[in-house]
Amino acid sequence: MGRRDLSRLFVCLGLSDFASQRQPCYFHFMTKLEQSEKSVAALSSEELKAFAKWFKAFQGDIWDAQIEADAKAGRLDKLAEKALVEVRAGRARPL
Repeated sequence: MGRRDLSRLFVCLGLSDFASQRQPCYFHFMTKLEQSEKSVAALSSEELKAFAKWFKAFQGDIWDAQIEADAKAGRLDKLAEKALVEVRAGRARPL
């Protein structure tokens, strides 16, 4: 938030010598997502490529963590058993 925004906020809240000049105040404070979108949009093409590469790896890490958590919690047990049944029945082939 810049100095101008703070001044306007103080006026809106009546915390300034200019409180007599109060006017309807509508502040829109950006969410983290909006701030991120604005930052990404301002990147150069090279920075955007680097960001995209980082974000792809970040998403992969999140996916890996979710699969690991699901496996530890037993949420993949039925799928694993089904796959083993297919292998034992000869309906699977090596990759």
